[in-house]
Amino acid sequence: PRPRARPRAAPPPPMGQVCECEGSDAKNEVAPPARLPPEDVVQAAVLEEKAFDKASAGFPSEIKKLWGTWKTQADNQIMGRIEGTDIIWDKSFNYNRSPLRVLPRGRVEMELTNQELYQADVINGEPLKLRWSDGEVWVRVSK
Repeated sequence: PRPRARPRAAPPPPMGQVCECEGSDAKNEVAPPARLPPEDVVQAAVLEEKAFDKASAGFPSEIKKLWGTWKTQADNQIMGRIEGTDIIWDKSFNYNRSPLRVLPRGRVEMELTNQELYQADVINGEPLKLRWSDGEVWVRVSK
């Protein structure tokens, strides 16, 4: 299952480093962020890992094992990633998210649009695969 491509909105103008609201003198310039010392970077990574463990605690293991980036088996098209209980589509589809829920007997269901539902069998192995009800097979390429 693939979302229909929607036309892309015009991109926002690039963000600048200068505030133009009161003029453009040097007093309005924003200093670039300082680089963190290496010991702070390591500490930040540990804190992020702990936050991830805490955040993932509320999700069923059947969903957590699907988290990662997925592509189609037939043409290697990156579809997006499964995160939390959603499929977050690749930006090439210009489509935000589709809810994903666990069904009995190793199946999941995705709501592509308000009335368009697809089910998939989870095929365990390396790599993990999803065989969707329309015949398309997705392969997980990263966790």
